[in-house]
Amino acid sequence: MKKLFRGICLLTLMLAGCASNKSSNTMATIESKDAIQKQVETVRKKMISCIAQVNAKDDAKDVNANIIIILPNNPNAKKLLSSTEFITDQQAMELKQFKEETMQCRGIAKEFPKPEMVAVYDYYYSKVDDVYSDLVNKKITIGVANQERQMRLHYTNDKWAEVMKDYQGS
Repeated sequence: MKKLFRGICLLTLMLAGCASNKSSNTMATIESKDAIQKQVETVRKKMISCIAQVNAKDDAKDVNANIIIILPNNPNAKKLLSSTEFITDQQAMELKQFKEETMQCRGIAKEFPKPEMVAVYDYYYSKVDDVYSDLVNKKITIGVANQERQMRLHYTNDKWAEVMKDYQGS
């Protein structure tokens, strides 16, 4: 009887230890996710601030008005999405200058705490660069470039939501 009682006590202690380990692991996971979420928010705020600064410049305003829809409230959006015109040499220079100015913001995406988060933005930037290149090389019209950029943006937003859902669900 004494051995049975010791066995039950020992088993109870081991199970209690397992329960407390699981609890501390769960707490560590929650704290880790909270820390990563704070990092994500910090990086996103930096990106938003940087993009706002770039978009406030004259080159960006010209690009938004005449070439690529940058701002969501663009009054020329319908015209730009349906344009059959090719980019002019002057517009190509403005677009290249705008892209150059955005490079400072692109680097901020590398600060995301998870590789899959960085990958979402790297993919977007590579694809939008392809669109800009095709536009400058007159392979596509302004309208097609805007449509393709919008598709890339929607895909990126969907992919970001998917990455965040997977991350938050794990």
